[in-house]
Amino acid sequence: MKQLKKDIEKNIPLFSKNISWHRIWVWVVAFLVVVGIIFGGLISYASSYESRVLPGVHIGNVHIGGMTAEELQTFLQEMNDKLVDAGITLAFDDDGEERTVRIEPSVVSEDYFIELIRMDIPAEVETLLAYQKDGNLLVRAWSALLVRVSKPHVELTSVTLDTERLTDIVAEQLAPFSTEPRDAGVIVTNIKPLAFDLVTSSPGITFAQTEIIGKIISSWNSLEIPQIDIARAVEEPAIFDEDITPLVEILPDVFSPGGLDLTYVDPHTKRNYTWTMSPTFIAASLEVQSHDDSYGFGILASSTTGYLEDYVMDTVNEEAREAKFEIGKYGKVSAFQGSRPGITVNLSETYTAINDAILQRSWHDEGIVSSVAIVVEQVEPNVKTGEVNDLGISEILGTGYSNFSGSPPNRIKNIRHAVKNKLHGTLIKPDEEFSLVAALKPFTLEAGYLPELVIKGDEIKPEIGGGLCQIGSTLFRAVMNAGLDVTQRRNHSLVVSYYNDHRNGNPGTDATIYDPAPDFRFKNDTGHHILLTTEMYVNSGELYFTFWGTSDGREGYYTEPVVHRWIPTGPEQIIETTDLEPGEKECQSAHQGAETSFTYVKKLPNGETDETVYSSYYRPLPRICLVGVEEHTMCQELPDGSGCAPSEAEGEEAGENDGEFLVPPGFASSTE
Repeated sequence: MKQLKKDIEKNIPLFSKNISWHRIWVWVVAFLVVVGIIFGGLISYASSYESRVLPGVHIGNVHIGGMTAEELQTFLQEMNDKLVDAGITLAFDDDGEERTVRIEPSVVSEDYFIELIRMDIPAEVETLLAYQKDGNLLVRAWSALLVRVSKPHVELTSVTLDTERLTDIVAEQLAPFSTEPRDAGVIVTNIKPLAFDLVTSSPGITFAQTEIIGKIISSWNSLEIPQIDIARAVEEPAIFDEDITPLVEILPDVFSPGGLDLTYVDPHTKRNYTWTMSPTFIAASLEVQSHDDSYGFGILASSTTGYLEDYVMDTVNEEAREAKFEIGKYGKVSAFQGSRPGITVNLSETYTAINDAILQRSWHDEGIVSSVAIVVEQVEPNVKTGEVNDLGISEILGTGYSNFSGSPPNRIKNIRHAVKNKLHGTLIKPDEEFSLVAALKPFTLEAGYLPELVIKGDEIKPEIGGGLCQIGSTLFRAVMNAGLDVTQRRNHSLVVSYYNDHRNGNPGTDATIYDPAPDFRFKNDTGHHILLTTEMYVNSGELYFTFWGTSDGREGYYTEPVVHRWIPTGPEQIIETTDLEPGEKECQSAHQGAETSFTYVKKLPNGETDETVYSSYYRPLPRICLVGVEEHTMCQELPDGSGCAPSEAEGEEAGENDGEFLVPPGFASSTE
């Protein structure tokens, strides 16, 4: 036995003799503890950022890591306000001289607000809080560590531009520094005998506006003030001098047939109408045109459209007449109107027909056309006569109220025109989406609206249709009290007393409109027709909108708006202008900013409750005054000492700021 033990010890490696299983278990347990601590730390670390932005995340050059939803909401709102206040700066070289043009990102007045650049802050908050947080908790923990080390720079994803309006404004501001290319052409100075002058072609100077728009949104996405360097480019004309040389010989053929008759037959009365475009009008509107690599004499679209608008449309155009009935005080039909399709001139197709007729005088391909029929399109009424029977208009669904006391005369007239002539008696079909802009337009003098003075830049100009947001706010409240489905609504940019809630005087339950957007829309989801009636009391300033129909048992109401914080206006701003008499002063009142919210509650027939929270942000606006000053003439003394003459150089220097907004456009004056 002793020999066996010796043999075993002899064959076992030396190191195995020193193995301590206790020590091994100690190391294993220690390792597991360390791993557990690390794992737990990672989980705890990831959990601490569940409701915050991951560390190291930047928007542009701004660190937002660790921000909560509320902090992110406040930060983005403040940054957006700073960007709006700073504006957009375009810089370019103008024949060796550096020029800058400032673009305002919004158009503001007391009755409407147009955001040329809009940031969807709630969507951005949601996206940023969810950044790199996909997968299980361990994956999210690892992502948090990677983000902290890599420090990514992200961009906003919900910034949108009103590209059409912004493009127009950019073009307007750059217009003094650009020129359109000039096509070669012919100017007729006399018809009998025929006399004309030749217009030589010349290149134009343009800006790449598409690139400008892209750079603006790129800067906004990075929360950087857009300061964009742009380049001017040469644009060649479409028609050169050598292209019109052969046309001179056929110019007499354009006028030999005389004028051009425009004809129309009224589909209701069968009456014939004829308007004649005289040779003199054709001569004044003549232009050289290129079609399919051939050149001929056509007619300007602008002057042709103007002719149709001035002489033809008033006779031809008829609004569609809706079948409607109005509910009187005792629930009886008080008026009836039969339906009739509307007729309107199709300006585009009519111009094409007229232009083709003039072109044929150059080419003679299809003979000479002496008359052209006015092209019209028919607009069917929304409600036809057969549909007004048994509609179930029997009870009040809801009423909205607002007060316009203190409004100036033109504002009251605009409200009255919209209420009495546009909305009263309107029938809304089942499942129809009602657009307030569509119901009230066109916003023109001819359509019955009047101007109100507003301040734009450093000028005082009239705007047509001021005060119609009174309609939007009243209708919004009626829709909610009727429990209907709101499909589109935006609050005003400023706190305006006309639209404050009548129950507690707070802002928040308003709705703004402006053609074509923003609009106020709602859907008739009752399954039956709805009739809208209106009541307006000028002496007391009270305005009521009432929806009548068939109730399905639903109820609707909205809570009083709550102001979460008021935002100070800042100091008064004074702007000198020569548009007012020296010493004369025109001011728009200051507007405190605010953040508000209220809840729209719908109690559905099945017993369920649907709640929608409407949060509104109103920008602060200081009191801004225009003060008239004398116009100073820059001059240099004459050699004989008898006086002075305007200095060309100094005059040009004084005009360097032309086209640059001194204040955001669209501010309403105190006369509104």
